[in-house]
Amino acid sequence: MLNLLNNPTFDNERNILNADLFVSNLKNTLKAFQFNTKVTYEVYRRTTVYHISWTDDKTIEDVLELKKEIALALGIQEMDLDIKKIDDSKIEIMVQNMKLEPLSLKELLSDFRKSNDFKIPLGEDEYDNLVTINLDRDRSLLVTGVTGTGKTNLFNSLIMSTLINYPDTKIIILDSQSINYNLYQDVCEVINDENKIIERIKLLRREFEKRIKNGNKDRLIIFLDEIYEILKNDISVKDDINYLLELGSMTNIHLIVSTDSISDPDILDLFSRDNVSKLAFYLTSRGEYHMFLNKVITDKLNNDGIYVDPDSRVSKVSIPLISDDEIERVVSKLKK
Repeated sequence: MLNLLNNPTFDNERNILNADLFVSNLKNTLKAFQFNTKVTYEVYRRTTVYHISWTDDKTIEDVLELKKEIALALGIQEMDLDIKKIDDSKIEIMVQNMKLEPLSLKELLSDFRKSNDFKIPLGEDEYDNLVTINLDRDRSLLVTGVTGTGKTNLFNSLIMSTLINYPDTKIIILDSQSINYNLYQDVCEVINDENKIIERIKLLRREFEKRIKNGNKDRLIIFLDEIYEILKNDISVKDDINYLLELGSMTNIHLIVSTDSISDPDILDLFSRDNVSKLAFYLTSRGEYHMFLNKVITDKLNNDGIYVDPDSRVSKVSIPLISDDEIERVVSKLKK
């Protein structure tokens, strides 16, 4: 079904040319301050990584004194320069590329190979490596980020990846916004009305209990968008969601839940759990990152997300951009 997806438009030639120029600038700058250096680099989709080593008696402290000059040579501001020490005579600098092209779903799925685990492609890290969420291990996924940062696009990417790679998996989309996922109605169960969403969540808890009795383990993924609106309508549903987050994966029921803020105590109570995967897009304060991920994030996220799995491994992930016409083509094919 990959032929139904939009073709990639990515071309890294401009970033490679920029890197060649910046390496020349960097060498000349360091040479002017009597550094005998070797500079190598790798150009990725979103970043370029420069490796700088020297063979004289210079120290890391000597390098740090040149932060302003190094930043200028690399075409960035000094405040954006992050120098990572590798050893006493080697450093690494990662710089965001000037030309950024969105990742396509076709590119992402082309690198994906199914295995015995139930893995769904999530995106690519800063080194163009495929990042997947393994629902057999990760159980569920909690997502947060202010409005407009990419939560709906992430849901579309995960839904499309599941439809293409695991067409027998049942998908339920609970959309309190009533506008985002109607294109899937022919192949997924889509519920927009808030009262019906609450009723469906309660039925899912009862379905889990029935599954325990009859041994049913058919794969089911529930996408619950903007949970705050649901809890505001009926706080009692929080217990059902908590129950499914805690136990649902025992019968292959997985929740993917989003919210735009975790400042509300009831949301924080649900989202502060440690036994599921989490992904944060842009939040309004470092404190929120710390509450959600147990980490204070200082990086500029742009359109990326910070993904943390249950083993506390952290990845900065680029999510593919999904278009409506791709959804329409895939849904039409599956419907036929």
